[in-house]
Amino acid sequence: MEMYIVMEYIKVFVGYIFLMFIWPSVVFGNYLRRKSKIFRFSFCVTIQIILVNTIVLMLGFFHILDEKVIKCLFYGMFLFSVCRGIKGDLFGKGILQRLKLVVHNWFKDNVGTVKSRMGEYVLLFLVILYGMIYISYGSFQIFSYGQYDTFVHHGWINKMTEGYIFPEGVYPEAMHCFVYCIYALFDIRIYSIMHFMQCIHIMVYLLSAYGLMREIFRWQYTPIFTLGLYLTMDFSVTSMTRLQGTLPMEFGLHTQFLCGLYLIRYLKNREYSVIERKYFKGYLDENIIIFAASVAASVATHYYATIMAAIICVSVVLFNLKKVFCFRRLTTLAAATFSGIFIAVMPMIIALVSGIPFEPSIYWGLNMINNNKAENELQVEYEAELEKTLIDPFALTMEDIDVVEKVPENGQKVIKGIIKLEYLLKAVYKKGYLIIYGSYRGRRIFIITIAVACFCIINKKMRNRNLSVISSGYPPFILVSFLSVLIFIAYNSPELGLTVLIPDHRFFPSGHLITLAVMLMPADILFSVGTRLFTYRVLQIGSVLFTGGIYLLINTLGIYHEYLQFSLMRYEAVAMVTESIINEFQKDEYTIVSPIDEVHQVELYGKHQEISEFIWNCEDEYYSLPTKYVFIYVEKRPIEYCQEYFFNGPAWLAKGRNSVVNATEISADAANEDMSKYTNASWWLYIDGRTILESKAYEWCQDFAKRHPSELNVYYEDNDFVCYFFQQDVNMPYNLAILD
Repeated sequence: MEMYIVMEYIKVFVGYIFLMFIWPSVVFGNYLRRKSKIFRFSFCVTIQIILVNTIVLMLGFFHILDEKVIKCLFYGMFLFSVCRGIKGDLFGKGILQRLKLVVHNWFKDNVGTVKSRMGEYVLLFLVILYGMIYISYGSFQIFSYGQYDTFVHHGWINKMTEGYIFPEGVYPEAMHCFVYCIYALFDIRIYSIMHFMQCIHIMVYLLSAYGLMREIFRWQYTPIFTLGLYLTMDFSVTSMTRLQGTLPMEFGLHTQFLCGLYLIRYLKNREYSVIERKYFKGYLDENIIIFAASVAASVATHYYATIMAAIICVSVVLFNLKKVFCFRRLTTLAAATFSGIFIAVMPMIIALVSGIPFEPSIYWGLNMINNNKAENELQVEYEAELEKTLIDPFALTMEDIDVVEKVPENGQKVIKGIIKLEYLLKAVYKKGYLIIYGSYRGRRIFIITIAVACFCIINKKMRNRNLSVISSGYPPFILVSFLSVLIFIAYNSPELGLTVLIPDHRFFPSGHLITLAVMLMPADILFSVGTRLFTYRVLQIGSVLFTGGIYLLINTLGIYHEYLQFSLMRYEAVAMVTESIINEFQKDEYTIVSPIDEVHQVELYGKHQEISEFIWNCEDEYYSLPTKYVFIYVEKRPIEYCQEYFFNGPAWLAKGRNSVVNATEISADAANEDMSKYTNASWWLYIDGRTILESKAYEWCQDFAKRHPSELNVYYEDNDFVCYFFQQDVNMPYNLAILD
């Protein structure tokens, strides 16, 4: 089965690369020709997401969403673009000569720039490859979902195969539409796409961050330093583990970096205009187009991704107020932002008007923004601390008031503001940096952040041209890093009364990366100054050694990261057995009786019966399943549901833990216990009543074997799990009710 997993990954990789990059590069080839690499990359990962989202949802509204329609549209447009680009004879030597010319022109346009920056590209490739291997490793180790949310979204995509959009209510659907298109175009199982796609898409996240940092940093290797540090230093695994799951927010994380990147580029640009009219010259260019596309992609993917993009963009705007508050530029920015939002929300508006309500989690997200935590996330602590919010944590003490009163009346407001700012910085230091990163490392990070901020202020005042150019892009990143700590404090310290914009663990992967970027600003300054003292070749070699030194130093200091963790909901053997059954048996000729975790995996290929419902139905006088084969999953050692499980692997990739799967034992006594108190079969029954459930299922199988000797067979068995099955006549199915 290991080869099967590898082949599924390869299929998903090929499908993803075709839909995300090859298709738009060919269809929009004339427009993208001679554009920069970062522009073409950004175009593909924003415009394509919006295009796929809009096409799928529009087809759904007209009730013509079907795999054949998707294939006709996408393959038809692709082939048309290919043929349009091949002029002359489409048969014989004409097409070969044309293809040869196309390849020759591509190498002519690209190889020169690649050669001049070969060292940078090779090092970047190795860092990105390392990151992909690290994020993907657990997906090969356990072929099962590691997030319960993935299971839910899989179900929504299954509904798209039946032509239904917004099956649970209005919700950003870009990720679902993209997965559906890969499934429709390549006939790849949705389960495999959901399991592997984010492990592939992580390169888009890393490359988008790289693109933004290339605009921020002066030395071209500093973004690679940051990515190297980000992918090796230990961190909050609980937050970072979400990066390996195919989830809507994670699919849209790259858009925040691209919004920041193209906003900065737009504000810097003063020459190029795609419209010849003098009024718009310098105020409407291709950067604003990708900015609008990035906004649209973030909104269409997840509202948290949009909030993150807004945090970065507001930080950029605050340090470019003079450029932004020019009427024509401000008007253009507002129009681009509005256009991006409108393009993304238009399908949602149509759905709402047609009578489809919001999906419930939308209201949950609004509650989070209103400073309400999820029910099971520190709720008791939150309620206890809530009373303290009635007292202003930044209120001046009597000593402060005495100091303020000694100052002339005109300066009292300034002094009060300075004192409150001091209190805020102390709170950020103690409740933010020290808690997130630990006392020793948190103190260093805080000191470096303050030092770099002071460096930028001093350069601004001294007007040192060389140093000012180096540090000109730093302030927005420093502010975002500071804000990421404030987001953590707002969520975890409600007594301060700060508004919760986004849960801290949602923003942590991006905030952590930006904080590390601030930590490497001193290195960027040194290498940038070094360009006046050393040759480029020397600095290039130094950069490669510096990147390798980061890896070695982190290992030496013992702060090397661990493998990502996993929310284990079933044995891996269960997922593999389900795949085997789907491969071996005809569609809809079998029923799998098991916990709900298999329902969406098998939904498009066979029948599924939730195991607790099966047991309850068997208590009636008559009960049957109308398929030729019936498979019954029984855990001999019932697994502890949603337990924390850490992956393990080679030491060069990460530190591993010898995680043990926590489980209980089935027994006759457990089979006799009452199961009716566990009413929610999708959750509490699997957490608290799983031993009872699996024991009853095992006893039922033994009773059935006594009643029908030689009919019950074992399809798969190991020490933890067994899959029974029997064959029946569909015209005369067995009575599965409780037997004497």
